[in-house]
Amino acid sequence: MVSLGCSSGLRHPSYAAQPVGALFEVTQAPPPGRVEAIPARPNRDAVWVDGEWHWRRHKWGWQPGYWAVAPHDVKFSPWVFVRGTDGRFWTASGVWRDAKGAPLQGPPQLAVARVDAAEIVNAVGVTESTASTEATKPPAASTP
Repeated sequence: MVSLGCSSGLRHPSYAAQPVGALFEVTQAPPPGRVEAIPARPNRDAVWVDGEWHWRRHKWGWQPGYWAVAPHDVKFSPWVFVRGTDGRFWTASGVWRDAKGAPLQGPPQLAVARVDAAEIVNAVGVTESTASTEATKPPAASTP
């Protein structure tokens, strides 16, 4: 396993921008990204999908990164978080998209990163304990 704070040296899927319509409002900014122990690349066709924060039940939860083989003519729209000019927070979860930009079920995960338990400081300055993460499936494409 390789631990990386960012994954710029890894092969990633082709990216597509998140459409504005994919953004939904949240009440707080996410904590800093997590450091992941990235498993060995399972085959030469695999691409790395970075871990990301997901907004669920009015709280941020970490979704670990994973290796997958990207289907032909499919792109990945990575997770985004933005602060509007009015100070409101907006996010969109990472999702695989077909050639027309419609969300679709992603390819199977071949190997998933491990993230150890840690103390983090959330966006409002409060220290929180986080659990370790193991192989978990990312949520299917959905609306907020």
